[in-house]
Amino acid sequence: MNNILIIKKNSFLFFCIVLVTISTIYANDKDNVKDFVSLAGIKFEILKNGESNRRLIWIHGDEKTAELLIRKHLKKNNGTAYLIHNTEREVVINGFLLDPNRIFTNDGAKRNIIKLNNNVSKSELNKTIKLISEDRDEFFESISPPAEGLLIALHNNIREYSIDNEIPLSTEVSLKNKNHPDHHNFFICTNREDYNLLKKSPFNVVLQDKQIENGDGSLSWYTSKKNIRFINIETRLGYLSTQAKMLKYVNENLF
Repeated sequence: MNNILIIKKNSFLFFCIVLVTISTIYANDKDNVKDFVSLAGIKFEILKNGESNRRLIWIHGDEKTAELLIRKHLKKNNGTAYLIHNTEREVVINGFLLDPNRIFTNDGAKRNIIKLNNNVSKSELNKTIKLISEDRDEFFESISPPAEGLLIALHNNIREYSIDNEIPLSTEVSLKNKNHPDHHNFFICTNREDYNLLKKSPFNVVLQDKQIENGDGSLSWYTSKKNIRFINIETRLGYLSTQAKMLKYVNENLF
Protein backbone atom coordinates (compact mmCIF):
# COMPACT_ATOMS: atom_id res chain seq x y z
CA MET A 1 0.00 0.00 0.00
CA ASN A 2 2.78 2.39 0.92
CA ASN A 3 4.52 1.59 -2.37
CA ILE A 4 1.36 2.48 -4.29
CA LEU A 5 1.09 5.79 -2.46
CA ILE A 6 4.74 6.56 -3.17
CA ILE A 7 4.24 5.77 -6.87
CA LYS A 8 1.13 7.98 -7.04
CA LYS A 9 2.95 10.76 -5.19
CA ASN A 10 5.94 10.57 -7.55
CA SER A 11 3.64 10.46 -10.58
CA PHE A 12 1.83 13.57 -9.38
CA LEU A 13 5.16 15.32 -8.76
CA PHE A 14 6.37 14.35 -12.24
CA PHE A 15 3.12 15.64 -13.75
CA CYS A 16 3.55 18.97 -11.94
CA ILE A 17 7.14 19.32 -13.19
CA VAL A 18 6.05 18.60 -16.78
CA LEU A 19 3.19 21.09 -16.47
CA VAL A 20 5.48 23.82 -15.14
CA THR A 21 8.02 23.12 -17.90
CA ILE A 22 5.39 23.31 -20.64
CA SER A 23 3.98 26.51 -19.14
CA THR A 24 7.46 28.05 -19.05
CA ILE A 25 8.18 27.12 -22.66
CA TYR A 26 4.80 28.46 -23.74
CA ALA A 27 5.38 31.71 -21.86
CA ASN A 28 8.81 32.15 -23.44
CA ASP A 29 7.44 31.41 -26.90
CA LYS A 30 4.69 33.92 -26.29
CA ASP A 31 7.26 36.55 -25.33
CA ASN A 32 9.15 35.89 -28.55
CA VAL A 33 6.10 36.28 -30.82
CA LYS A 34 6.58 39.39 -32.91
CA ASP A 35 3.86 41.85 -33.87
CA PHE A 36 3.60 42.89 -37.49
CA VAL A 37 1.72 45.36 -39.65
CA SER A 38 1.48 44.78 -43.39
CA LEU A 39 0.92 46.59 -46.66
CA ALA A 40 -0.19 44.44 -49.60
CA GLY A 41 1.58 41.46 -48.04
CA ILE A 42 4.78 43.36 -47.15
CA LYS A 43 5.35 42.74 -43.45
CA PHE A 44 6.85 45.25 -41.01
CA GLU A 45 7.98 44.13 -37.58
CA ILE A 46 6.73 46.39 -34.78
CA LEU A 47 9.41 47.17 -32.21
CA LYS A 48 8.36 49.23 -29.20
CA ASN A 49 9.98 50.62 -26.08
CA GLY A 50 7.79 52.69 -23.79
CA GLU A 51 5.64 55.63 -24.87
CA SER A 52 6.75 58.42 -27.17
CA ASN A 53 5.45 60.66 -29.96
CA ARG A 54 8.28 59.27 -32.12
CA ARG A 55 7.70 56.68 -34.84
CA LEU A 56 10.64 55.28 -36.79
CA ILE A 57 10.54 53.30 -40.01
CA TRP A 58 13.11 51.24 -41.92
CA ILE A 59 11.81 50.51 -45.39
CA HIS A 60 14.67 49.13 -47.54
CA GLY A 61 15.90 45.68 -46.49
CA ASP A 62 19.41 46.14 -47.90
CA GLU A 63 20.10 49.33 -45.88
CA LYS A 64 21.47 47.51 -42.84
CA THR A 65 23.08 50.48 -41.09
CA ALA A 66 19.66 52.04 -40.63
CA GLU A 67 18.21 48.83 -39.19
CA LEU A 68 21.14 48.40 -36.80
CA LEU A 69 20.79 51.96 -35.54
CA ILE A 70 17.04 51.69 -34.91
CA ARG A 71 17.40 48.45 -32.94
CA LYS A 72 20.27 49.94 -30.94
CA HIS A 73 18.43 53.22 -30.40
CA LEU A 74 15.25 51.63 -29.03
CA LYS A 75 17.17 49.72 -26.37
CA LYS A 76 17.84 53.01 -24.58
CA ASN A 77 15.16 55.36 -25.92
CA ASN A 78 11.38 55.34 -25.99
CA GLY A 79 9.62 55.02 -29.31
CA THR A 80 7.96 52.66 -31.77
CA ALA A 81 9.66 51.36 -34.91
CA TYR A 82 8.44 49.58 -38.02
CA LEU A 83 11.09 47.37 -39.64
CA ILE A 84 10.53 45.78 -43.01
CA HIS A 85 10.63 41.99 -42.96
CA ASN A 86 12.89 41.70 -46.00
CA THR A 87 16.58 41.39 -46.87
CA GLU A 88 16.55 42.94 -50.35
CA ARG A 89 15.88 46.45 -51.56
CA GLU A 90 12.85 45.41 -53.61
CA VAL A 91 9.80 43.47 -52.48
CA VAL A 92 7.39 41.25 -54.41
CA ILE A 93 3.70 42.14 -54.62
CA ASN A 94 1.37 40.01 -56.74
CA GLY A 95 4.42 38.47 -58.40
CA PHE A 96 5.99 41.81 -59.40
CA LEU A 97 9.13 43.51 -58.09
CA LEU A 98 8.64 46.93 -56.51
CA ASP A 99 10.61 49.43 -54.49
CA PRO A 100 8.66 49.64 -51.19
CA ASN A 101 9.34 53.37 -51.06
CA ARG A 102 7.56 53.96 -54.36
CA ILE A 103 4.12 52.64 -53.54
CA PHE A 104 2.55 55.49 -51.57
CA THR A 105 0.75 56.81 -54.64
CA ASN A 106 -0.88 54.88 -57.46
CA ASP A 107 1.13 56.76 -60.09
CA GLY A 108 4.39 56.05 -58.28
CA ALA A 109 3.57 52.36 -57.95
CA LYS A 110 2.55 52.13 -61.61
CA ARG A 111 5.78 53.68 -62.87
CA ASN A 112 7.84 51.50 -60.55
CA ILE A 113 6.15 48.27 -61.63
CA ILE A 114 6.70 49.11 -65.30
CA LYS A 115 10.32 50.08 -64.62
CA LEU A 116 11.27 46.91 -62.72
CA ASN A 117 9.21 44.31 -64.59
CA ASN A 118 9.01 43.29 -68.25
CA ASN A 119 5.82 42.71 -70.20
CA VAL A 120 3.29 43.66 -67.53
CA SER A 121 -0.25 43.33 -68.78
CA LYS A 122 -2.69 46.16 -68.13
CA SER A 123 -5.01 43.89 -66.13
CA GLU A 124 -2.20 42.62 -63.86
CA LEU A 125 -0.88 46.15 -63.45
CA ASN A 126 -4.29 47.44 -62.36
CA LYS A 127 -4.80 44.44 -60.06
CA THR A 128 -1.49 45.07 -58.30
CA ILE A 129 -2.13 48.80 -57.91
CA LYS A 130 -5.58 48.07 -56.49
CA LEU A 131 -4.08 45.60 -54.01
CA ILE A 132 -1.67 48.29 -52.79
CA SER A 133 -4.22 51.10 -52.68
CA GLU A 134 -6.69 49.03 -50.63
CA ASP A 135 -4.11 48.66 -47.83
CA ARG A 136 -2.29 51.98 -48.06
CA ASP A 137 -4.43 54.20 -45.83
CA GLU A 138 -4.78 51.59 -43.08
CA PHE A 139 -1.03 50.94 -43.11
CA PHE A 140 -0.23 54.63 -43.00
CA GLU A 141 -2.63 55.12 -40.10
CA SER A 142 -0.84 52.30 -38.26
CA ILE A 143 2.62 53.87 -38.60
CA SER A 144 1.57 57.50 -38.13
CA PRO A 145 2.66 59.27 -34.94
CA PRO A 146 0.14 60.80 -32.53
CA ALA A 147 -0.99 64.38 -33.13
CA GLU A 148 2.01 66.71 -33.58
CA GLY A 149 4.33 63.71 -33.29
CA LEU A 150 7.18 62.86 -35.63
CA LEU A 151 7.68 60.09 -38.18
CA ILE A 152 11.37 59.40 -38.80
CA ALA A 153 12.60 57.29 -41.72
CA LEU A 154 16.18 56.05 -41.74
CA HIS A 155 17.81 55.38 -45.11
CA ASN A 156 21.28 54.48 -46.40
CA ASN A 157 22.44 55.29 -49.89
CA ILE A 158 24.73 52.84 -51.64
CA ARG A 159 24.72 54.26 -55.15
CA GLU A 160 25.18 57.75 -56.59
CA TYR A 161 22.23 59.21 -54.74
CA SER A 162 23.00 62.35 -52.70
CA ILE A 163 21.50 65.66 -51.61
CA ASP A 164 22.12 66.89 -55.16
CA ASN A 165 19.16 64.77 -56.29
CA GLU A 166 16.84 66.45 -53.78
CA ILE A 167 17.84 70.09 -54.21
CA PRO A 168 15.73 70.66 -57.37
CA LEU A 169 12.68 69.27 -55.54
CA SER A 170 13.14 71.36 -52.40
CA THR A 171 11.66 74.63 -51.17
CA GLU A 172 14.77 75.54 -49.18
CA VAL A 173 18.24 74.07 -48.73
CA SER A 174 20.89 74.40 -46.03
CA LEU A 175 24.26 73.06 -47.21
CA LYS A 176 27.00 72.62 -44.64
CA ASN A 177 29.25 70.40 -46.72
CA LYS A 178 28.52 69.52 -50.34
CA ASN A 179 31.73 67.58 -50.93
CA HIS A 180 32.01 63.79 -51.11
CA PRO A 181 31.13 61.88 -48.96
CA ASP A 182 29.26 64.45 -46.86
CA HIS A 183 26.76 65.25 -49.61
CA HIS A 184 25.43 61.70 -49.08
CA ASN A 185 24.49 62.58 -45.47
CA PHE A 186 21.48 64.88 -45.05
CA PHE A 187 18.01 65.44 -43.60
CA ILE A 188 14.81 65.70 -45.62
CA CYS A 189 11.96 67.32 -43.70
CA THR A 190 8.40 68.32 -44.56
CA ASN A 191 7.75 70.84 -41.78
CA ARG A 192 9.16 74.36 -41.87
CA GLU A 193 9.58 74.66 -38.09
CA ASP A 194 11.55 71.42 -38.08
CA TYR A 195 13.65 72.73 -40.96
CA ASN A 196 14.45 75.93 -39.08
CA LEU A 197 15.78 73.87 -36.19
CA LEU A 198 17.62 71.34 -38.34
CA LYS A 199 19.43 73.99 -40.38
CA LYS A 200 21.16 75.00 -37.13
CA SER A 201 22.72 71.54 -37.00
CA PRO A 202 26.11 70.70 -38.54
CA PHE A 203 24.33 68.58 -41.17
CA ASN A 204 22.87 69.22 -44.62
CA VAL A 205 19.10 69.61 -44.75
CA VAL A 206 16.39 70.23 -47.34
CA LEU A 207 12.80 71.34 -46.84
CA GLN A 208 10.14 69.73 -49.04
CA ASP A 209 6.80 71.18 -47.97
CA LYS A 210 5.20 71.69 -51.39
CA GLN A 211 3.58 68.99 -53.49
CA ILE A 212 5.12 68.42 -56.91
CA GLU A 213 3.60 67.05 -60.10
CA ASN A 214 4.41 63.45 -60.94
CA GLY A 215 5.66 62.57 -57.45
CA ASP A 216 7.69 59.40 -57.20
CA GLY A 217 5.37 57.69 -54.71
CA SER A 218 7.82 57.92 -51.80
CA LEU A 219 6.77 58.08 -48.16
CA SER A 220 8.17 61.60 -47.75
CA TRP A 221 5.81 63.10 -50.34
CA TYR A 222 2.88 61.11 -48.98
CA THR A 223 3.46 62.39 -45.43
CA SER A 224 3.66 65.94 -46.76
CA LYS A 225 0.29 65.48 -48.44
CA LYS A 226 -1.14 64.13 -45.18
CA ASN A 227 0.38 66.99 -43.12
CA ILE A 228 2.45 64.63 -40.99
CA ARG A 229 5.77 65.85 -39.59
CA PHE A 230 8.38 63.72 -41.33
CA ILE A 231 12.16 63.50 -41.19
CA ASN A 232 14.32 61.33 -43.42
CA ILE A 233 17.77 60.74 -41.97
CA GLU A 234 19.86 59.78 -44.98
CA THR A 235 23.48 58.65 -44.76
CA ARG A 236 25.99 56.62 -46.68
CA LEU A 237 25.74 52.89 -45.98
CA GLY A 238 28.11 52.00 -43.12
CA TYR A 239 28.15 55.52 -41.65
CA LEU A 240 26.62 54.37 -38.37
CA SER A 241 28.21 57.01 -36.15
CA THR A 242 27.11 59.83 -38.46
CA GLN A 243 23.54 58.57 -38.63
CA ALA A 244 23.50 58.09 -34.85
CA LYS A 245 24.60 61.72 -34.36
CA MET A 246 21.88 62.92 -36.72
CA LEU A 247 19.21 60.90 -34.91
CA LYS A 248 20.47 62.20 -31.58
CA TYR A 249 20.25 65.79 -32.85
CA VAL A 250 16.64 65.23 -33.92
CA ASN A 251 15.69 63.74 -30.54
CA GLU A 252 17.38 66.48 -28.54
CA ASN A 253 16.15 69.45 -30.57
CA LEU A 254 12.78 68.54 -32.11
CA PHE A 255 9.75 67.96 -29.93
